[in-house]
Amino acid sequence: MYENDYIMKMIKAAMQVIKAIVKGRDAIESSIDAKSDDIIIGEDQLLEIMVNKYVSEGDINKAENLIFEALESHKSSKNLETALSFYDEISKWEDEKLIKSNFTKEEILEGLNTVKKMFDM
Repeated sequence: MYENDYIMKMIKAAMQVIKAIVKGRDAIESSIDAKSDDIIIGEDQLLEIMVNKYVSEGDINKAENLIFEALESHKSSKNLETALSFYDEISKWEDEKLIKSNFTKEEILEGLNTVKKMFDM
């Protein structure tokens, strides 16, 4: 019980640091083409859509794998935002729900630390 409280504090602290750093960066640009009838979805937006889909289905590992694949090939502020939103969302889940999704609070903290390293934070 106390270990989970500690891990949650570490997750929240890591997220606050990353969010503070991100807020200091440039605003995120939109990839929607307003000149045509078609809406163009960029890779960053597609990542966000797919991550949200997998999270809603409880497939946390697949969502996390997608995030890291995207970050390895294209580090962008939007992908960073997607990663942070992902970890923020699942950090609010009860342990039982995480266990059903084959994930732990420790993995959330590890993932956040990996993201920090990828962005030299």
